[in-house]
Amino acid sequence: MSKTNKPLSKSLDYPLYEKMKRKSPRASKYWMMGDRLYHAGLFLTMLCLPAVFYVYTQMESSGMFIGMMGVLFGSIGIFAVGIYLKRESYKLAIKAGIDIDKI
Repeated sequence: MSKTNKPLSKSLDYPLYEKMKRKSPRASKYWMMGDRLYHAGLFLTMLCLPAVFYVYTQMESSGMFIGMMGVLFGSIGIFAVGIYLKRESYKLAIKAGIDIDKI
């Protein structure tokens, strides 16, 4: 039986990660961390938005609203760090001679 290699991510720029793995391991690490944080932050933000609106409509939950806003801002922060790390991986890939436009 042959085992097929599944991609580690369903990102559209995953083939670029494969090139980075060969030519610039540091860029590939940044890409992987950025990809994971990007998806986690996006997922948490999508979960928090309905919860924030639900808590906002409740009259007695002012402390809960502040907590939910903190969680929302934290998830947006995770999302932003993921974008930043992927951008840095692209910069490192360009320095290593990888053409990031051809995926």
